[in-house]
Amino acid sequence: MLLLVTGCAEAQVLDTALELKRLVQDFKSFRNLGYDYVMDASFPNGEKDHFKGTSCLDNDDKLYFNDCDAFTILYTGHWFYKADHRKKTLVIVNLDKDNNKKLKATVEKDIFQNGAAITFLDSVVSKKAKIKKFQWSGDTLKVTLGFPQKEITQRIEIAYDTVSRLLASYSMTVDHPWQNTHKGIQVIETKIKCSDFKKITDNSKYKEENFFSYKNAKIELKKYNDYKLSDKM
Repeated sequence: MLLLVTGCAEAQVLDTALELKRLVQDFKSFRNLGYDYVMDASFPNGEKDHFKGTSCLDNDDKLYFNDCDAFTILYTGHWFYKADHRKKTLVIVNLDKDNNKKLKATVEKDIFQNGAAITFLDSVVSKKAKIKKFQWSGDTLKVTLGFPQKEITQRIEIAYDTVSRLLASYSMTVDHPWQNTHKGIQVIETKIKCSDFKKITDNSKYKEENFFSYKNAKIELKKYNDYKLSDKM
């Protein structure tokens, strides 16, 4: 009986590891994806920050959109646009200009080639994550991952629909070092939860013409008209 239980447990862990590997591979292949998110940050001095928003990534049209309470970011391949809703400022960068080509290449690598994401998945999740808990709910695999204390990422919870091959939900707890004290390093604890993952089939509301137009070398704002234009990224 002991051998049977041990064998079943090892098979289940192996099955979960294979599904987790499949999830990572699916994430790398995502091309057009949208989701909602909520972020909460707790600072050592007792201050807190909270905002919620939605994000869209369209690899086919080289389009990235992130809109939340704090900011709105739009990347179209030709333009980078950021509205800071707290400072009431706008940054609009023409990426077709020669002096912005390096910026364009860096952003496209990190966003559309999943540069930063793949590095994180390959070097942190795949190599350092420990499966703390897993369970099946119908066709949905739920996994909780833990990480060594020295890692910035401390916990990841994933619900993955193995039929649609889309995430059902994703949450992450991250401890960012803030300052050194005589008691040790204080950290900012950030919790991010993403949900309502979906494939993007219509990106018309994320087009640049909804936010501004560029004619005769002049920018005309169509949204956030009272914000101050700035050249600082």
